[in-house]
Amino acid sequence: MLRASPSPLLLSGLGCLLVLGACSRPVAPPPPRVLGAHADADSPRVVGAALVRDGDSREELLRRHPRVEPDAALKDTLLAVLADSGQRLRWSAAPVEDLACDNGDVRFRIQVRVPPSCSERACPVLAFYTTGCPRPGYHWRPEFFLRAGFIYAEPAVRGTRCSEDWARADDGPLRLEAATDLEAASRCLRQRFTREGVVPKLGILGWSYGGNQTLVGMTRFAGSYDAGFALAAKTDLASFLAQTSPELRRARAAEYGDPEKDAERLRSISPVTWVDRVEAPIALMLGARDPKVSLSDADVFVRALRARGQDASLMIIPEHAHLTERPEEVAFEHAHLLQFFTARFGVPLRVETRP
Repeated sequence: MLRASPSPLLLSGLGCLLVLGACSRPVAPPPPRVLGAHADADSPRVVGAALVRDGDSREELLRRHPRVEPDAALKDTLLAVLADSGQRLRWSAAPVEDLACDNGDVRFRIQVRVPPSCSERACPVLAFYTTGCPRPGYHWRPEFFLRAGFIYAEPAVRGTRCSEDWARADDGPLRLEAATDLEAASRCLRQRFTREGVVPKLGILGWSYGGNQTLVGMTRFAGSYDAGFALAAKTDLASFLAQTSPELRRARAAEYGDPEKDAERLRSISPVTWVDRVEAPIALMLGARDPKVSLSDADVFVRALRARGQDASLMIIPEHAHLTERPEEVAFEHAHLLQFFTARFGVPLRVETRP
């Protein structure tokens, strides 16, 4: 039985598929990232599925804590600030103040940026916590908050990567004491920016490690901060370690503790343990594709706060993972941050766009 030979065109196409891969259609370029994006933002290490405990329905948690769109005009303004990339809008590049803060025998610094309108008058202050060591110079995140009328502070508390020893200064059994830096930082900032007897409102925020710091500041050290917004944060470390993979559990043992050997320590450093102390508004935002967080634990945490009549919210973003570094994601999150803090502090929501 004779069979027709493949046409030269078909052979050419097969060769293309075999040698070059699926080249019959152009490969779409990756979505743009903002200045300073994480190199591993798309790594399987930080992209997957957020944890859910047995008995909880992922779909029900997503329905209970749905994505809500921020103000569209505000989001567009933040996208414009991002697109500028510091060419015209460079308030964050102005000289910074290094504030020395003492906590007993420990001294740490707080890098502070002040917008022009707040040089002489009392303004609300936002303390941003991260593992990174604060650096001067332009960055879009402080640019957002400065242009909205906030003083922007970055405390280099124990655990930040300003040196190898300082980065390990809150590991394991050191974490409980190191966390008192959160309370000391609030005292330093309130004292520094009290003007003519007016004590500033003080907010706390952060992602991942900084989100955990935010929740500890709002729970164990309730009263230190007037509002807190935590993103990609863990609320119950013992529960998280019980749910996560063996690999991540081993990787976090030195930082947090072993679930079996250090159960009491994990309880002491978990925000959920101190939930009864909370006295100020808290917001949480988690990505449903973030394998480093537990949606179930966050749901328990927020429901416990609401049962006490606290102002508490949780938003789960179906498409977000652990690192959100693309313009639309950045503008979405920061629009919510600005709406939250301006509403809780009773200040106008306006982002200045003049150079």
